[in-house]
Amino acid sequence: MTNWPFVPLTVYKRVGTDMVIKNEEDKTAAKTELYGRIRFYVCPYAVHKLSILGKGFLFIQSECTLAEASLMLPKNAQGHAMGVRSVLVHYLTIGEYDSEICRDDFELAEVRDKLQEAVDSYDQESKVVVLMRFRCGHVALGTAVLVPDYGICKSLGKDYYTDSTAGALQLNLDEI
Repeated sequence: MTNWPFVPLTVYKRVGTDMVIKNEEDKTAAKTELYGRIRFYVCPYAVHKLSILGKGFLFIQSECTLAEASLMLPKNAQGHAMGVRSVLVHYLTIGEYDSEICRDDFELAEVRDKLQEAVDSYDQESKVVVLMRFRCGHVALGTAVLVPDYGICKSLGKDYYTDSTAGALQLNLDEI
C-alpha cells in the first residue's frame, strides 16, 4: 500500500544527492512539471493583465534553484525539510522588460530578441509566453498552452485579479 501523496523516486533521482539537475531533458521535464502545477493560477492572471497592458509575457522567478522548485515535497534529496518554496510571477510588456529588467541583468538581456519574437508571434487566445529564472542561474523561455481555455481564463482573471492592487502574484509551491 502506498501513502499519498506519492512522490516518484525519479524526481529525486534527477536532482541527485547534490540537488542539481544536470541533464537538459530533466531540466525540461522539471520546468514543464512546475508550470503544470501553477498554470491554473498564472494563466487567468496573464489573460487579465493582457486585457489591461496589452501583449506581454509571464516572468516567473524563484529564490529556489530549479532542482528545489521541481520537487513535489519540501524535502531535499537527503530527506531534510527545505524552507518555503515559492515563485513570484509578473506580467510584463517588452517595454517594461527593457526598462526594468534588461538594464540591470545581462543574462536576461541576452534573451531579449527571442523574447520579442515570442511575444510578437504567439496567439494570445491559446498560449502564453513564459520566461523563467531560478536562483541557480537557469533561465528558460518558451510558450505554453493557456489552461483553462481563454474564455474561462478571462472570466477567472476578472473575478480574482480586478481588485488586486499587487503588481505580482506570489505562489507558495507547497500549498498548490
